[in-house]
Amino acid sequence: MFNFSPEIEKIIKSIAVCAQKDGVCVYFVGGMVRDILMGIDIKDIDILIEGSAIEFANIFFEYFKNDFDINIKSIHKDFDTAKTVINGVDIDFASTREEDYPFSGCLPVVKNIGCPIDIDLKRRDFTINSIAARILLEGGELRYEIIDPFFGKDDIGAKRLKILHKKSYIDDPTRILRGIDFALRFGFDFCDNDKELIKNYLKNPDRSGLSIERVKLTLRKLFSSSKRAKEAYERILEDKTYRIWQDEADFELSWGERLYESLSIFSIEKPYEAYLGAIFDNKKYEERFTLKRNEDLNFEIFNFFKDFSGCDLAIYYAVHNDKNAVYYYNKLRSIKIKTTGDDIIALGFKQGKIIGEILDELLKQKINHPEKLKDKNAELNFVISKFKPKI
Repeated sequence: MFNFSPEIEKIIKSIAVCAQKDGVCVYFVGGMVRDILMGIDIKDIDILIEGSAIEFANIFFEYFKNDFDINIKSIHKDFDTAKTVINGVDIDFASTREEDYPFSGCLPVVKNIGCPIDIDLKRRDFTINSIAARILLEGGELRYEIIDPFFGKDDIGAKRLKILHKKSYIDDPTRILRGIDFALRFGFDFCDNDKELIKNYLKNPDRSGLSIERVKLTLRKLFSSSKRAKEAYERILEDKTYRIWQDEADFELSWGERLYESLSIFSIEKPYEAYLGAIFDNKKYEERFTLKRNEDLNFEIFNFFKDFSGCDLAIYYAVHNDKNAVYYYNKLRSIKIKTTGDDIIALGFKQGKIIGEILDELLKQKINHPEKLKDKNAELNFVISKFKPKI
């Protein structure tokens, strides 16, 4: 089950040696254990210390600085955590701790750092993330002892999401969003009791300590995959999950399909930027393109959208279902004139306001009739035919 490459196993064995010498217990924990139990390849290694993680990282450095290339990237004293890179492998060390939530949705208050593992596991969100594996070294060989006080393994097998206590969603309503993320990533579902708790919370949400930035941070992960983003967006509307942060939705279900389409249409690399923009900043896109002069159609489209980023275009398209945004992106946005102000002066025009007016008219003509102004000579001929320098 715990199958690592020889290089990573060497690092883990050294961590176990260090723990024995220092007299502390060390564990794999949380999402890492969950993924290992599910047969999912792990990307990061999280080590939980029943004591001080910062002290342990420093002791490990002293013990093995000649055996490994060790870089302690950062430490966080308030949480007693240390981020390290050992022989190119990202390894995070965290201390066991308790947490309290003075207000619903606020960041937890940390206490009792270095507490026993069973107390630490109680602070976590879902049973599937409340599993630890103690790292042991016996006869020079690694052994792992699973610690699963909330039967998370059973819930993994049943593909079931279950919180640890009935106030969990009140303490941190963003857990509902994280649950949706797990549901979509792994094909899990909330257990019946959790569904009822979520339903009751959303009827009368307590936002007394909630930070909208924390909500956005959680949604950012939820919307990080284009496929999951579409499903998550629709689910948030259908289940009224948006009530975590606002009473009524000012974003629409119909936008979801177009947001999904727009990711490829406008080459959006970070799906969460489009979805977060549509949810939280859609008022910026209320104005819709309206045509004033049919003969200047292309130029008017260009002028309306010229300051839009790809993400802006995606959100506008989702909100208005306006194909002009797609036309601008595919046909107009890259149109540029090759003639410069110096070229205009060389034709005999004096420096001043007229130069800008000529360049603006030239761009307008090129956008409206790109087939007529294919190169610089054609552009200069247009200027000569349209304008006369003042002598």
